[in-house]
Amino acid sequence: MTKLIYIPITLVLSMLLMQFSIPVDQNVGKWEKLGTKTVNMKLDHDELMVTAKDGAFTAVKFKVLSAPVKVISVKVVFGNGQTEFFKVNKQFAPGTESRILDLPGNKRIIKKIVFNYITKPNPKGKAIITVWGRH
Repeated sequence: MTKLIYIPITLVLSMLLMQFSIPVDQNVGKWEKLGTKTVNMKLDHDELMVTAKDGAFTAVKFKVLSAPVKVISVKVVFGNGQTEFFKVNKQFAPGTESRILDLPGNKRIIKKIVFNYITKPNPKGKAIITVWGRH
């Protein structure tokens, strides 16, 4: 009989604790597509413009589609004009993804991302790079 009293007490305490829980920001850690760039076979770099309306980010990553490309480096230009340089120096096959490139400081607004790369003629066409940002 005394054990039955514990059940309602436990339920009431659980309900009270749920009311005092801290709300979680649903956007934290979510990845958002920032844009897609088709690599120009004649140039050795391309820029992907990002607007402030896309928000602030803590990290970026990219995925290569359609054809292989060797990415030498990535430069992220922030809204305040500061830049962060990432040396990559890796050949990406179609369907592969870069490592996560953590941005310095807190959340940052990105103005543009500059890719330096090396391409080779490919019967499959041009490589497509899709960039993602983490909130």
